[in-house]
Amino acid sequence: MIKKLYETVMDINADVKARFCMPGHGGIGLEGDLYACARFDWTEAPGLDNLLQSESVILESEKSIAKSMGYAQTLMLTQGSSCGIHIAVCTSKDRGNTLAVIGEMHKSFWAACRLYGANTIAFASDKELKSFDNSDIKIGGVFVTSPDYFGNCRNLSNARAFADEMGALLVVDEAHASHFCYSSLLPNNARDYADISVMSMHKTMPVYGGGAIVNLRDDSLRPQCEKYRSLIHSTSPNYLTMSSMDCADAYMRKYGERDYKRVKDSIDEFGRLLTIGEIIKNDDFTRLVIRFNDADGDAVLQYLAKRGVYAEMSWEDKVVFIVTPFNCDKLEILAKELAEINISSLNSQIKSDKEFIYTNVRQDENTEFVEIDDALGRISAEDVGTYPPGIPVLFKGDVIDENKLNYLKKYRNRLFGLAQGRVAVIK
Repeated sequence: MIKKLYETVMDINADVKARFCMPGHGGIGLEGDLYACARFDWTEAPGLDNLLQSESVILESEKSIAKSMGYAQTLMLTQGSSCGIHIAVCTSKDRGNTLAVIGEMHKSFWAACRLYGANTIAFASDKELKSFDNSDIKIGGVFVTSPDYFGNCRNLSNARAFADEMGALLVVDEAHASHFCYSSLLPNNARDYADISVMSMHKTMPVYGGGAIVNLRDDSLRPQCEKYRSLIHSTSPNYLTMSSMDCADAYMRKYGERDYKRVKDSIDEFGRLLTIGEIIKNDDFTRLVIRFNDADGDAVLQYLAKRGVYAEMSWEDKVVFIVTPFNCDKLEILAKELAEINISSLNSQIKSDKEFIYTNVRQDENTEFVEIDDALGRISAEDVGTYPPGIPVLFKGDVIDENKLNYLKKYRNRLFGLAQGRVAVIK
């Protein structure tokens, strides 16, 4: 297995006598487990390359990952896929100041549009694309999400055709798809369609938090995306994270097929052990989604957490679990804990409607802050939603109706876009 960056870090660690460079822990840090990996945490020392001007070991790691993903180029990031979305927004905006969205997008997209002054057009589904009149609008990028948080993949052919018609880039938020290319049992990633794809390797791979990539269909896109990476990304990238991306790619290329067969077998066995709820069929079997028809998903999630079992997220009567080669042997524990739940004590109180209407980002400035219970009928001054999944359900300019208010009440402890627990509204 070729792990160029990791091996270079190891070589330097073998020879180092003293570190008088960043980070301040000097490769040693404080006593205890927290600093066990401190020696892998470097800065742009001689021989370790520079992420924002990669020429050697980082570039070699990027080439290796690009080959695995099936793209022409890959840019490494240590600030998560949100950073990659910002890069994609800026790159697309250079082709046209209006960006099209099909379906749901992560809050990082909407934040980037607001920060960089991009206009947006939102389509609820592919069907709406046919009636679009583009005579007065230059679309620079078409943005879609695939897969979603529930493991469902989108057919990207219509999005690709629309992007070609508009002369725009097709950008796919593949945050949850970084593992797809390592097993024939998993869906294809977006490489046959996307000009730019953004992936969070840390979501499903053995990668430290923040490890993400921007994949490029064409070599010609790299200079432009590199330019925006240099403007947006920190000049102090985390080498521990980058090295873990390097190692994860090398490992999965060698063992991915074997390991994901084991994951699938483990999930199949879990399904036979499951005594409550039902597994929802999706495209990515590693995204285990269980519906509890008679229980509130968040109540189930909280119950499991108190028992030492942590799920990824809840939504209405569903709970989402991310299963990987590194936790699939724990599914038996999950089955046992679920079997002990008294479902009647976890009845859902509020059901939220997922079909919210998308609106364009607006720039209303005069705001005040009100308690959630007092927000009915007011106009939101910020994008609001839950994390995870990080998708706004209330956009700046939306009227807070009863359905949306119930959503805010139900998930008030998981909401982004609030100010000290209060809702920003137009005066």
